[in-house]
Formats: sequence, structure tokens, C-alpha cells
Amino acid sequence: MLSALGYHRSVLAVVRRVDEPAWTALHGGPEGSLDDVLLRNAYRLESDAHPVVFRAGQRAARALELDEDIDYFQVSGDPNAAYLHQAGKAVILFQGALLDRLDEDELTAVIGHELAHRLLWQAEDGGYLAVDRLFDAAMGDARTPSQYLETHRRWSLATELFADRGALTACGDLSTTIRALLKLETGLSTADPAAYLRQAESLDLRSGSRGNTHPEAVGRAWALKKWSDGEDVEALITGPLDVDAPDLLDAELLRALSRDFAAAVAQTEGLRTDAVAAAAAGFDDTQMPIARSERAVRFDEPLTVRPVDGAPVPPPRPLAAATTRYLCYLLLDLATADPEAGDEGLIASLAIARRSGLTGYADIADDELGWSDKQRSKLVQAAGVAG
Repeated sequence: MLSALGYHRSVLAVVRRVDEPAWTALHGGPEGSLDDVLLRNAYRLESDAHPVVFRAGQRAARALELDEDIDYFQVSGDPNAAYLHQAGKAVILFQGALLDRLDEDELTAVIGHELAHRLLWQAEDGGYLAVDRLFDAAMGDARTPSQYLETHRRWSLATELFADRGALTACGDLSTTIRALLKLETGLSTADPAAYLRQAESLDLRSGSRGNTHPEAVGRAWALKKWSDGEDVEALITGPLDVDAPDLLDAELLRALSRDFAAAVAQTEGLRTDAVAAAAAGFDDTQMPIARSERAVRFDEPLTVRPVDGAPVPPPRPLAAATTRYLCYLLLDLATADPEAGDEGLIASLAIARRSGLTGYADIADDELGWSDKQRSKLVQAAGVAG
């Protein structure tokens, strides 16, 4: 049986905690009916005239263990398919010449993709549907914080990956699923799934999708292959930990990372002063923990974190260049928080940067503080001895 992605479960946990009134207000089943609108503006497919559609739909519903009626409608436009959420039944809307382009197996995959949306909205007593409604409402408000906008983007990507898993589950064949995806995306009447997977492997897709509502098709094919092989694919959703574009989860993680790093800096010999401790205390505004390690955290390696609110353990996250630069500036701010620490504090900070993998720290400190070549050489040499 399909299960929501770890990203879905983590976002649901955070939204229920930080925005429970909005989540509660939007929690509930689908309201109203689109029947009148559809009957007036679309062509309803019936089983006698379109047996292939109904056979494909029955096959997809059985595979997904969905025991509900399904209505199918057709409208004009570019080839596509969409799921319409209504009470008591699933509604799938076909657009353009899509049905003429797909064979029955491929159509089973497409219908499975759309029905998977219904499975997700029904899961957790409608919890994921409530979060989706919250994001949709937030997108229409100019006051919505950027963290919600980025969470909505990643949420949409995760939802499409979940639906793609529904497509694969429905038809039972990876090549068929990818071929259907390619026909829909490219307009081709035939496509080579194996070649497309080779194309996917030539890209660094763990760097994250640039898509706004759907991952790029090549990323979706890659994710299907990795998922069928039992590998984690959520890096396609999240990418590196980027201080310039955090979602709700990353914002909490970055606050925790800042807090823990600042606390470690303030406990370092040469920086253990009241002024530095006071500056470091300003970052202590969250209880979300970074996973502890016997050795010092290195920021040039993927960061391991504990899950949010008991959600699944996320995979280690590499840090974006902007994030390591931010950590360099955090370290420099603390190193200069107490003028009386002088060179001893700077030497201690250079040693911390070396141990932590913040290779750009010396250059940033030099640019900001205007060291002479002689002064920099002296400080760096002393830090090597101290570290």
C-alpha cells in the first residue's frame, strides 16, 4: 500500500503545531459538487462507448485498493489529465487527445496517478488535504511568508512523486509508467524509457528540482526508478540546506543549527567570555535538536538531523554555499563580540573553522577585518597550532 512521503509527514507535523487554528478550520472532507459544471461543460465518458478507459480505471482502482466509483470526463485543450476531489467518488478529467495517445497499460498508469491524489487526501483522516488547502489559501495572500511559499512548492513536488508511485503501483511496470509520462510530457507517440533513465543518471538530481508544481519529468522518472530500487529520493524535493530559500522545516533546522553552533563556539577556549555567551544566547530560540555526534560537526559533509515532531528520520543534507557562508559570518560575529578577546578570540575562531570544514572563513574574516598579509599569516599559523 502506498504511504505518504517523509516530507508530507514532516510538514503535517509542523503545520499542526505552528498553525493549528488554520489547519483545524480547513480540516474536513470535500464540500459541494462539480457535477453540474462538468455536465454543462464537459463530455461524460460511459463504459459502453469507452470500455478501455473503464477497464484501465478498474485495474488501477484494484491495485490501489480504492473501492469507490469513478467518473470520467473529457474536455478540449492540450493533452493532460486531472483529478477532481469530490465526496463519495473520484472524478478524472481528460483533456485534449490524451486518450488517443495511450494504450491501455499506459492509461492505467495515468489513471493510477490521478487516483493516488485521492488516496493522499483521504489519508490521516484528511490531514494532508487540510495542509494542501492551507497552502492554496496562503498563496492568495500577499502577506504569506516566503517560508510558506517554499513549503508549498516542495509540498507540490512531493505530492506529484506520491502520485507517480500510484501510477507505477497501478500498472505494475516501470517502463510503462515512464513511457506514459513521456508521451504526456513530450507529445510523442512513442518513447524509450531506458534511454530516458540513462539521461536521468547523467544529471545531479539530488541537488533538487527547480520545478514549481511538478518535478521535471526526468526527475520524476529518476525518482520512480530509485523508489522501485528501495532508495531514498527526497533530495529531489529538498535539495541542499539553503539559508536563502528555506521552507518551514529548513527554517527550524537552520535556527537549531545556528543555536548549537553558537553554543559550541561560546564554549571554546579563547571565546569563553560573558560577551560571547550573551551573543550566542541570542540564537537559542528553538528546541529542535541537531543529531549529536562524538566528533565535531563538519559543515563540508552532509548534516544529520533528528526528525521533526517524531516524523520519519530525514536523510543527511549537504549545505548550500550560501549556508556555509552564513555560518562563517555567524562565527565571525561571535569571534568579534568581545573586543577584549582580541587575537586570542580570532585564533580560536580560525581553529573552529578548520575543524568544522568552513574553508572560506579566513577569507571572509580577512575581507571584513582588513588583515595585512603578515597579520593573517600569523593568526592562521597560530590557529593551526591551537587547533
